[in-house]
Amino acid sequence: MRKIAAVLAIVTGLGLIGFTFAEHLFSRSDDAQTIADHYRGLMSADGLHDLSSGFAAVQAAGGELGTKALPALQQSLGMNDAQFAAYVASEMPNVAQFNEQAPAIVKLVGPVIAKMQAERADYARADQIPTGFLPLSSAPWLFVGIGALLVAVGVFALVRADTLSSVALTLVGLGIFLAPLVIGIPGKVDAAVRVTDIGRVGLAPGTAAKAVGATKLFDGMVSDVRTKLEPALAAQQGQSPAAGEAAFATRFPTLADFATTWQQSTSAKSHALSDSQVALGPTFTNADRIPLQPIPWMFIVPGFLIAVCAGASLVPARRSVRAVAPVKSADAPITV
Repeated sequence: MRKIAAVLAIVTGLGLIGFTFAEHLFSRSDDAQTIADHYRGLMSADGLHDLSSGFAAVQAAGGELGTKALPALQQSLGMNDAQFAAYVASEMPNVAQFNEQAPAIVKLVGPVIAKMQAERADYARADQIPTGFLPLSSAPWLFVGIGALLVAVGVFALVRADTLSSVALTLVGLGIFLAPLVIGIPGKVDAAVRVTDIGRVGLAPGTAAKAVGATKLFDGMVSDVRTKLEPALAAQQGQSPAAGEAAFATRFPTLADFATTWQQSTSAKSHALSDSQVALGPTFTNADRIPLQPIPWMFIVPGFLIAVCAGASLVPARRSVRAVAPVKSADAPITV
């Protein structure tokens, strides 16, 4: 059994080392770490709250624009629907484009944000691979190190067939069997698989391009609101620009607040996020090639078998002892 355990340890060790290089784990784990580091803040409770709040603000501002601000201007201009549509397309093309494209953006982004919120706990768990104090980029080194240890212990057990080598095999086998279970690697890997599904959507080239386009769309809408819609309403009321701005904020507070916040901070954050989706798309694609699901079992199953085989070799062989019953001679006197 010791020899079986030794051979299994050598084969497992060589397999781990070969897997590390065959699957390019050094570059892929580095890229996975880059993705995790970049989006850790976004996937936090505060980050997702800000993202959800920003998206809700866009929806609310768009609603007030379409149902209150634009109808107020149309009424003051005395135009019918066709005339006003032509006016908006000519004078406020970014607003016209926003009205046309915003519903599709809401349909795309809303479910993605909901999915991100649902997977926040999974992201936090997957971010602990392999442990909270070791980054994911350390995983290939662990693979190589553990593989080398298994090979060394296996060779030692083949060369020195004694109790010490059996104990070493048993301890190493138990270690690689129990360690992934103790630190919860199977559960973390399952969480990582679920989170990766979000990345495949959010970091896909098509989604990234739409995110960049949506950010530019909101930029244009806010610009038209500030430089064209507000002055047009003020002119119809005979107000100065300053008075018109104050009146606009009073009549359409949601739209005015969104425009101010967007220009002051949200636009920059939105550009940074959408630009990162474009820039990190190839990085995610490389990281996504890591075959996550079989990895825990590459340690757990061989570790268990090595420990069992090596442990069995430590059990002393049982010797069968045949009891010999006393045989009475036929000529022996019979006593009463």
